[in-house]
Amino acid sequence: MSAGTRRAGVAALAASIVLSAAGQLGMKLGMRELHAIGGVHVAAADWAAAVPAASWTVLGLASYVASLLAWLLVLARYPLSYAYPLLGLSYVLVYVCATRWSAFGESATPFRTFGTLLVVAGVVLVSTTRAERTGGAADEPAGDSGTPT
Repeated sequence: MSAGTRRAGVAALAASIVLSAAGQLGMKLGMRELHAIGGVHVAAADWAAAVPAASWTVLGLASYVASLLAWLLVLARYPLSYAYPLLGLSYVLVYVCATRWSAFGESATPFRTFGTLLVVAGVVLVSTTRAERTGGAADEPAGDSGTPT
């Protein structure tokens, strides 16, 4: 893989992770606002109040679609067994944002934080383990190290 292709792959992977997290956060904000104004039973007179909720939800969905497009680029460049576990970083981003951004009103707990750190540890193990050391995967092409080149 050339340096330019590698940079494009890393950028697509990072974009997929960040956009996936942004999508989850946007959809959560939208649903939280919709629930606060009465959920699906919003009267016709209250549709103006539903616009912010719909806006967050649509923004979240758009982020999720953009994440999917970036993910397709990732799949074209990396082995699935390497790339897919890295999406775990989106869980970390969601946890950090949800517990730090007051709009979500979520608190960090020791057990949740520990679990999130375990996800990070798993991502580190997957991203630094080469297929030669683990015996390789049956579906990887010959010579594929399991990590981007």
